[in-house]
Amino acid sequence: MTTAEIREKYLRFFEEKGHLRLPPFSLIPEDDPTLLFIVAGMAPLKPYFMGAKPVFPGHEGEHRRVVTCQKCLRVGDIENVGRTARHNTFFEMLGNFSFGDYFKKEAIAWAWEFVTDPKWLGLDPERLYVTVYKDDDEAYAIWRDVVGVPEERISRWDEDENFWPANAISEGPNGPCGPCSEIFYDRGPGFGSPDETGPNTGSGDRFVEIWNLVFTQFNRSGPIPGEGVLEPLPQKNIDTGMGLYRVAAILQDAEDFYATDTFKPLIERVAERSGVPYKGAVSVSHRVIADHVRAVVAALSDGATFSNTGRGYVIRRLLRRAVRHGYLLGIKEPFLHELAPLVAELLGDYYPEMKEQLASVQPAIRAEEARFLETLEAGIRRLEALLARLGEGDVLPGEEAFRLHDTYGFPLDLTEEIAAERGVRVDREGFERAMKEQVERARAASAFSGDVFAAAAPALERVYEDHGATEFTGYERLEDEGKVLLLLQGEAELDRLEAGQGGQVVLDRTPFYAEGGGQVGDSGYLEWPGGRARVVTTKKSKQGLHLHEVEVEEGALTVGAAVRAVVDPERRCTEKNHTATHLLHAALRAVLGPQVRQAGSLVAPDRLRFDFTHAAALSPEEVRKVELLVNRWVQADFPVSWTFMPLEEAKKAGAMALFGEKYADTVRVVKVEGSPDTTGLLEAEVRSMELCGGCHVRRTGEIGYFVITAEEAVSAGVRRIEALTGEAAVRYARDLLDRDAALARALGTSLEGLPQRIEKLQQELKQLRRENEKLAADLARAQLGAGGAPAVREAGGWRYVAAAFAGLDVPSLRQVADEILERYGVDLVVVGAGGALIVKVSPEAVRRGLAAGQVIRALAERAGGRGGGKPHLAQGGGFDVEKALAALEEVLAGF
Repeated sequence: MTTAEIREKYLRFFEEKGHLRLPPFSLIPEDDPTLLFIVAGMAPLKPYFMGAKPVFPGHEGEHRRVVTCQKCLRVGDIENVGRTARHNTFFEMLGNFSFGDYFKKEAIAWAWEFVTDPKWLGLDPERLYVTVYKDDDEAYAIWRDVVGVPEERISRWDEDENFWPANAISEGPNGPCGPCSEIFYDRGPGFGSPDETGPNTGSGDRFVEIWNLVFTQFNRSGPIPGEGVLEPLPQKNIDTGMGLYRVAAILQDAEDFYATDTFKPLIERVAERSGVPYKGAVSVSHRVIADHVRAVVAALSDGATFSNTGRGYVIRRLLRRAVRHGYLLGIKEPFLHELAPLVAELLGDYYPEMKEQLASVQPAIRAEEARFLETLEAGIRRLEALLARLGEGDVLPGEEAFRLHDTYGFPLDLTEEIAAERGVRVDREGFERAMKEQVERARAASAFSGDVFAAAAPALERVYEDHGATEFTGYERLEDEGKVLLLLQGEAELDRLEAGQGGQVVLDRTPFYAEGGGQVGDSGYLEWPGGRARVVTTKKSKQGLHLHEVEVEEGALTVGAAVRAVVDPERRCTEKNHTATHLLHAALRAVLGPQVRQAGSLVAPDRLRFDFTHAAALSPEEVRKVELLVNRWVQADFPVSWTFMPLEEAKKAGAMALFGEKYADTVRVVKVEGSPDTTGLLEAEVRSMELCGGCHVRRTGEIGYFVITAEEAVSAGVRRIEALTGEAAVRYARDLLDRDAALARALGTSLEGLPQRIEKLQQELKQLRRENEKLAADLARAQLGAGGAPAVREAGGWRYVAAAFAGLDVPSLRQVADEILERYGVDLVVVGAGGALIVKVSPEAVRRGLAAGQVIRALAERAGGRGGGKPHLAQGGGFDVEKALAALEEVLAGF
């Protein structure tokens, strides 16, 4: 039975038992900051276990019975992946759930029916064993008396094995919990160890857990750690999880899940690519690569991107481990991206996003591989040299591990893994100490700390306790009256600010928007009888107080003064750019796909910048579609509305929330009331509705015009678009037209004929370059001597050619060096002209220890100049060429 058939049978079985079949949720959790990735089938359904009404988009009414096959990703036991038959990073969990509906009797009976009935899995009941929590007499009786499992195949275990969460009673956490019951399959003595007598015994893989039934019936309270109090929940739930790959291994009579139909093709491809045959459990590298590439493709397909923090670091770590294991198999060039289409083929029928996103996922993997391989070899050589001085049981100093990380980009976990293979431990505490010292040095070198007002925290806290947060009135007006509550200057709290002084001002109410959500802080001025202060920018403290950075121009500003606060009119341009940013976000998701997520933004009066997750550069056609879609929104002149509503209500209405952003219970929702004409661009309508506290236009027509000025990469998997709106966009377009018109006039053509004219000039230039190269080659041969044959000499056991030329540029010198090396079979060629020097070494000489970079550096010591390079080729400038060539024999004698 194929893995896909098992998956479908499970889903269909529980559909027939009245369960709603839900599609798999994204690996990236929504609204759950406690998780980087979905780690269990129940994770996306947590609210319903906690009492929320089980209502699902697209399905009418409440559904208290649900069945899913959920993709999951765990890295807690990453070091065991590939080494055991029990650990995956990316896996699929089959689950049936009850939210206050059926309980133990039904869950147990249905589980037994599914695994034993020939219509479904048809496993031999004689090979099935059951475990229950030690005090769960109810579950024990159901298994024995209702299902009919013999007592000798039912065992009781303590909270470490048969309670969820494990050890919750004695260690916590507080909250919903309950006993669980597990089903094990006996694979026979050939899979086990002598000490295995049943489930949870011994060290072998004879008894395989295939299903865990969790009976969530208690609420735990009390000390943590410490003996907790268990009180019955008003709503009892069922949460089950069945390991799809473990069941597949049993039904396919495979040694382990690596030999099943979803892993075997990947392992075979790795063996073919590396030339190293797969030999089962001992072939750890094959298994690690097959596991990790699945996880990377799955995570990227759901919108994750490579980075140095959070989930981005997790998938970067997985990719680097896979690349390193490929390196161990002799694959020393990017190769994981070649496996991505096979992953999509194996899993894409059930997880279509893997096929849909392959065009962006594959190049993202290729780029990340290439980056890591650049440093891997150098890092490994350095680490090997360090480990060669240590023996088993020794400790690699943390400072050395940090130097590997800092200099070579070598991850600490990879250093620990390689060191552990030699029996060497890494001083992690020393590593952390070195990392902390570097961070502190960086902070000391910075003139600006992250929180300008940290020193004034006590004063800010006092003002907040007395008056509450600043009342922001800037959504409705650009002018307002306010009262000065606090004056600050650095760490000092002042009673007044005199003319010529700068500081920070806190008002009870203000129309000035404080920097946040990508929008810059407002500037403008404060006025009072006899005085005026320029507001440079506005920020917000963690208490919600607006801090106006001011420079007093006239008079004196005092605490308690009433002021008129006026925001610069350029705020209207900021509003245009902020609304345009929302439209751009929606347009990108419509054109590129729903995997696009905001990764950062800047909304200023003069421009906007938007960072988003996407692996590949946008094509000119994609840029055109996005730009045109936004402009159709603008031309339609739709109303822009905003309202405050409960967070959950906003999300149910479809409002976009930024991942990782913390929102209050009540949020502001900004909505464009209409969908642009998508004719010729897209098949479906597009809407814009986001959670946002920023400032916006009242109608899209106020934006005027929108133009994309740049699209570029920011980091792996993150792109950036820069754009202009309104008059700035019009001026930009006019400047481009004027520039192109001037260029056309200079080239003697029209604007329409400019592309053809440039193409013709490029062709002429290429032809001239080819002619120049031929002339340079003829000139070089003429200078070599009769017949163009160079003199071959020998020094230090190396056969070489050395020659100085006149009138040759660097590209011509390289060409001459290549030709001589190939035609005359020498070890080394050194040629120079006009202060430039080229050194070329044959691959065989490199293997014997001769490196071009070493030669050119040695010559630089004797003949001036500078240079360095790769083992095969080096070039340098500033040489006395004749002097360098004269010193060559002496240099070669030293190698």
